[in-house]
Amino acid sequence: METKIISIVGEKGGIGKTTLNIILASELQYARGHKVVLLDVDNPQYSIYEKRQRELELLDDDEQEVKKLYPIERVTLETIQDTILKYYGLVDFIIMDLPGSLNVEMVRGLLYIEHVFIPFGHDELEIDSTSNFYLTLKHNFLENDERVLQSIHLFFNKYKLVRKNVFSILRQQFTDANLPLMQSVVKDKTIYKEQYRNTLYPIPQGKEWGNKELRPFFEEIMQLLN
Repeated sequence: METKIISIVGEKGGIGKTTLNIILASELQYARGHKVVLLDVDNPQYSIYEKRQRELELLDDDEQEVKKLYPIERVTLETIQDTILKYYGLVDFIIMDLPGSLNVEMVRGLLYIEHVFIPFGHDELEIDSTSNFYLTLKHNFLENDERVLQSIHLFFNKYKLVRKNVFSILRQQFTDANLPLMQSVVKDKTIYKEQYRNTLYPIPQGKEWGNKELRPFFEEIMQLLN
């Protein structure tokens, strides 16, 4: 089985990377039938692992067995390689949730990731920071023969409706700067955190198929990975 190692990652907290990593893992496993493992590298918080433990309290043992939940593993700098090798070749996707800062855990995790997706918002300073983060990854990982990184993709997260001409200008600026911007955007919706950020269930059937919704964003991710 071919295993792809991917991550939605950002260099600061609050941009929504963990929420999207959870929703993506649940979408791939439960809605699309792929085998997934989610690695929580955010030591010592391990917020995804702790969330799974809280959610499991809502299920009895029979429900857990029937659902065939994807594993969520806590990893450290010392265990990350062995944990990857434990699943590599046995699952379709290893999704890594890295810390929200460019620390040693993030750098170590990036040594193993093949495809990176970087979220950012509309704020001018945030765009500058994201651009610099992309260039750091590009120069140190993508263009380094000793690294495994194969692609980097940027996308608007927590997208708020703005005038079309304003958004067109932003897109053109990224194009002019040769930054790999995805066509899809992820809207700023409370439901992503309150309902869809769930390790037990996917997005409800029939939801999130419209323009600028989550499933078209995931469809584009799948196209970029193939």
